[in-house]
Amino acid sequence: MKREQGRGKRVEWDLKRILEWDTPERVDEAELIDDESQPFDDLRFSMRDVQRANRFLGGTTIVARQTKAWLRYGEVWKPGGRETTFLDIATGTGDLPRVILKVALDRWFRVRVIGLDYSDRILQIAREEIGNEPEVRLMRGTAFRLPFADQSVDYAICSLAFHHFGFEGSVTALREMERVTRHGWLVNDLRRSRIAWHLFRAVSWITRMNLLTQHDGPASILRAYSIPEYRNMGLALGLEEGREFRIRRHPFFRVAMVRDKSWPKLP
Repeated sequence: MKREQGRGKRVEWDLKRILEWDTPERVDEAELIDDESQPFDDLRFSMRDVQRANRFLGGTTIVARQTKAWLRYGEVWKPGGRETTFLDIATGTGDLPRVILKVALDRWFRVRVIGLDYSDRILQIAREEIGNEPEVRLMRGTAFRLPFADQSVDYAICSLAFHHFGFEGSVTALREMERVTRHGWLVNDLRRSRIAWHLFRAVSWITRMNLLTQHDGPASILRAYSIPEYRNMGLALGLEEGREFRIRRHPFFRVAMVRDKSWPKLP
C-alpha cells in the first residue's frame, strides 16, 4: 500500500513538473481577428476555422456535455416545463447556440439561447450561419457589462474569449456571468502550452489555414491562462474551488471552469 501511494505521489509530481515546463510566460499579443481593418472575407474564413477547431478539438464536446448535465440534473428542469435560457458570450459564428439547441431538442427540453458578441462584423457572420432560427437571439454587447438584469438567465457560457480579455478583464467578465445567472456558468478556453504552440503552427501551415488563423492560433495559445491562473479567477470572486466551482483539464489543451449554483455539492 505504501509503495502504491509513493508511486502515485511520484506520478503527481512528475505531471506537475511537466505542466510547469510546458507553461511559458504569457504573451499578450493582439490578434488580427480583433482588427476591424482586416478584410471581411478573411475574417469569415478565420471564424469558420475557429468553428472547426471547436468541433474537432473538444470545445463543442465540452459545451454539449455540460448542457446535457445541466438539463438532466438541474433541480427545476422537467420536459415540457419552463424553458431554459442560455447566454453564449462572445458567440462568434453562433456554433455553440446551435449545439445547445440540438442537445435540448434531443431530450425534449425547451430552451432559448442568446448569442452575444461585441463585434458587428462577427454578428453578421453569425446571422449568416444561424439564419432564422427562432430559439436563438443574436445581440451586440460586452462581456464586461452584460446588458441583462441580475439572475435573468439560467446559464452563461463563454468559449475561447477569456484569453482576449486579460486577467482583470476575465475576472470582470466572470463576475458579470455570476451576476446574471440563476443556476451556473461555464468558461471553456485554452491552456497556455509550449507543445500546443508548436503543434498548431505545424498543423496550420500543413493544412493551409487562413492567414489570420495562422497568426491568431499561436497568439491565442500564448495569451491563454494556466490552471492556477484560471483558479485565481474563481477565487477572486470569493468562490471556493471544489465546493462552488471546479476546473477540469480536457484533451487538446482545453480547460473548463464550471459553476453550479443549484446542484448538490459533488465530491
